[in-house]
Formats: sequence, structure tokens, C-alpha cells
Amino acid sequence: MLIKVSGAAARGATVTVQGRYLGGPTTGQVRLGADEDGKGGYVFPASAVRSWTDSEIVLTIPADAPVGGSWLFVEVAGKQSTGLPYSVQQ
Repeated sequence: MLIKVSGAAARGATVTVQGRYLGGPTTGQVRLGADEDGKGGYVFPASAVRSWTDSEIVLTIPADAPVGGSWLFVEVAGKQSTGLPYSVQQ
């Protein structure tokens, strides 16, 4: 379950996702640019993860991340979190 995501940032900056039951980097993935139902979008590569705990994920926004507003989801062991709107700036 996602609770909060840090403000919009540009590629190369960090984004912090806070929530509950976020699993870990070996069982989860972060999806950006998905539609409101969590379909499609861009999956952050493992190299983007700076830290990942059960309640907080810190990522670097990769250079190839899609720019603009979309939805952010965390998937853990095949289960999808609630989504939060997020925007990658130019």
C-alpha cells in the first residue's frame, strides 16, 4: 500500500516512495507511467534502487524514464499496490 511519494523531479534526481508492505528489491518492482489501473508503463531497473525497506523505497530516476505525469505503483510478489500520481519533469 502506497502512502506518499516525493514531489515531481527530473531524470537523475531521487524519488522517495513511502508505504506499507513494500517487500524488498528481490521481490518487488516499481512501475511508472502506468495507467490508473497499473497497466503498461516503465519498470525501474534494479540499478535505480538506492535503498528499499518494507516502508520506504528510494530510487534514482533513470535517464530513459518517461517524462510527464502518470501513475506510480509498487508490485511485490506479483501483487500490485495502490497507485499514486507522479510526474517526471523535463
